[in-house]
Amino acid sequence: MNSGSTVEVVHQHVMKAILRGELKPGAWLRQDDLAAELGVSKIPVREALQRLAAEGLVAFESNRGTVIRSLSSGDAEEIYALRRAIETRLLRRSVPRLSIVDLAEAEMALHDKRAPIGEANWHFHQALYAGAGWQRGVTIVGNLHAAVAPYVVMYTTDLNGSSASDAEHRDLLELCRARKTVKAVAVLDRHLAAAATTLVAGMAS
Repeated sequence: MNSGSTVEVVHQHVMKAILRGELKPGAWLRQDDLAAELGVSKIPVREALQRLAAEGLVAFESNRGTVIRSLSSGDAEEIYALRRAIETRLLRRSVPRLSIVDLAEAEMALHDKRAPIGEANWHFHQALYAGAGWQRGVTIVGNLHAAVAPYVVMYTTDLNGSSASDAEHRDLLELCRARKTVKAVAVLDRHLAAAATTLVAGMAS
């Protein structure tokens, strides 16, 4: 395994752990532990953590190490603003090109009660953007979904947004099935805006 691919392995490992809620905000990451767990040297671990820091998923604390970033209303506002800008564009391009398989994968993610909510939420949206054929865009959105995963948990549980979110997801899937691109994009934009507004208000109270 070359250095670049090893860095990617470490990066994806941490990303998935954040997405699944296995690494929660405020959790510390130890380079030695990660290197031992994955059977790699500390050099690619350090590079992967630097990349994750640049993506806003972790932070370096002087003389303490690396920590999963804590939640803040400012971060929630930024992440959702970026999601609205990028995901609506991806969906607009994707809807006319969605395959039966893409729609089936979205349906399965929608009803997946075993996966952590952040992971299921990403799989649902990822399937709906598959038709866009823009891998860079989907990769960027994947990073945003890792960052947003703890906010999704807060929104759906602590702030009682689960019913509204589920209903919006169902509407979004049906509109995509019907190839109603304009309406689907409008639902997605409202879905993200509502979550952002509720989170920012809830975290400020």
